[in-house]
Amino acid sequence: MTGTVTVVIPARNAAATLTRQLDALERQTGDLPFRVILVDNGSTDGTGDLARSFPATRFDIVVVEEQRPGINYARNCGIDAAPEGAVLLCDADDEVSPSWVTAMHAALSGSTWAAGVVDYASLNDELTRAQWGAPERSSCDTSEPFVDRTFGGNCGFLKSMWAEVGRFDDRLSGSGDETELFMRAYEAGYRQVWVPEGVIGYRLRPGVRNMSRQRFRQGRNQVRMSRLAGGRVGPPLPGARATVMSLLKLVVVSPTYAYPAARRYEWLAAVSRHIGRLVGHASR
Repeated sequence: MTGTVTVVIPARNAAATLTRQLDALERQTGDLPFRVILVDNGSTDGTGDLARSFPATRFDIVVVEEQRPGINYARNCGIDAAPEGAVLLCDADDEVSPSWVTAMHAALSGSTWAAGVVDYASLNDELTRAQWGAPERSSCDTSEPFVDRTFGGNCGFLKSMWAEVGRFDDRLSGSGDETELFMRAYEAGYRQVWVPEGVIGYRLRPGVRNMSRQRFRQGRNQVRMSRLAGGRVGPPLPGARATVMSLLKLVVVSPTYAYPAARRYEWLAAVSRHIGRLVGHASR
């Protein structure tokens, strides 16, 4: 496809990792021109200044500001600032592969969005991957009935699709916050295209506390999403009573998850997700 290509990077206090991502974009292969919009989402560590001073030669970079904290506020702000054409999303603490822009752009059409592959091995040690239960790479599976597995830090679409289906919902933030938009896109007739060459190295936050917090937010967002238009497209989520029963069952069988360590991490992730769902149900 033809037209402009804009890479949007939401960033909040990302000064420690942003240079690595911008360097990766600087090393993009091919001659496809693109621009970068960095959304400074209320940073206090000089993230915006770092982006403005980055010595880019492969692309032009523009910094815009969104003071309201939240990944979807930042995404929408950056896409608003982009011209019509293709929009590619990546995160400030990750690292895109050398052919990422070209591969993701090639997968787009007027009826598709692009979903790239996540590499968990390049930026994380084995312990961190074990704590998160992360494989070396994500798979390119498509389920029926459709359940979106697009990763918000590695995706692309036409700006016109985003505008037509109604932007990212800024009430969702923390984990799975992109899913609701792509479910709406599916309902509107758009289809996901997996891009095996569109790889990003994804940085997990080390430690079981960070993992548990993320799984909690994931569960809470699942309930919040189930009440929105995109959430009603997919399979129904278990109600509060069923969630309580599942949580009690996990407590009863907890001794069977004691060893090895990977089993303990799996149990903690499931408990955290269920507690998040209960909080979501309680906040109606």
